[in-house]
Amino acid sequence: MKKPNLITKISSLIIVFSFLIFTACSDDTTVLEGESTKDALATLEKMHFNISTAKETHFMGEDGIAVEDMFFSYAQIDEMSSDNSSVNTKHYRTTNLVSVRGSSREITVSVDPDLGQIGSDALDGMIAMYNNENLELTFRRVAFGGKGKRKANIEVTEFFEQESGGFITLGRAAGFPTRKGDPAKGFGINSRWFELLNPSLAEVTGTMAHEVGHCIGFRHTDYMTRESCGSNVNEGSARVGAIYIAGTPTGSDASSLMQSCGPADTFNNNDKIALDVLY
Repeated sequence: MKKPNLITKISSLIIVFSFLIFTACSDDTTVLEGESTKDALATLEKMHFNISTAKETHFMGEDGIAVEDMFFSYAQIDEMSSDNSSVNTKHYRTTNLVSVRGSSREITVSVDPDLGQIGSDALDGMIAMYNNENLELTFRRVAFGGKGKRKANIEVTEFFEQESGGFITLGRAAGFPTRKGDPAKGFGINSRWFELLNPSLAEVTGTMAHEVGHCIGFRHTDYMTRESCGSNVNEGSARVGAIYIAGTPTGSDASSLMQSCGPADTFNNNDKIALDVLY
C-alpha cells in the first residue's frame, strides 16, 4: 500500500512494511546456486513465497534466504513441516507460539545503537504499545549486545539495503516462534529507509511493532492475497501455520498493523482482540 505522506517525496516509490523486491547487492549477499540452496528455494516456493525476489544472505548470525518480508535460516527451512490450513481473510497465527510459564512471561528486547535516537525512541514506543495491552507477555528493554543470559530475547539490528524496483525494505523479521516456545530472535531495520525518507517516530515504532508481531507468532492479516501491497498472491500457510484467531473479522481489515504493507502504525481493535486471544 502506498503511504501518501511519503509518496509526495518520491512519487514512484511504494513503501511497505516489509514486502520488498530483493535485488540490490551487498557484501553479505551471494548468488543463489548449489543443490542445497535450490532445495531451500523449492521449499519456499511451495510455501507460496515469490522466490524470484529471494536472495541468500547472512542475517543475525545465520546463513539463509531473505524472501519478501522474512528471513529464514537454512535450519528453519529444514524444520518446516506441512500444514493444510484453509485460506480466509482474518487474523492468523503460526502453529508455534511463545510459551507462557505461569501467569506471565517477560520478553527482553534491545536495539542496535546504529539506529540512532529514533531507533531508541521507537523501541521504547513499541514496548509501551504492547505493555499497554496488559498481556501475559510483558516486554522490557535491556542493553544491546549482551551475551549469554544477558542477551535480549529479541534483538533489533541495523542493516543497510538500497531500494530496488520501486520498493524499499523497512524491516526484516528473523522467522517466527521456535518449537521450544521462544520468540524469534529478532529483526532488522533498514537504515537506508531513514536516510532516504526520514520516517516519523510513529512509522518506525509501528514497523517495530509489526515485526515483533511476527516474532511472537502473528502472520499477515492479508496473507491470502497481500492486497495491501497491491498484489493478489497467496502466501499459503508457509508451513509454519496460518491458524485463524477466533473473534477477528472475516472480511478485509485494511487498518490492521499486521497487514503485509503499511500504513498502520498502531493496533486497531481487531489487532487487540487477536493479542488478547493469544496472550
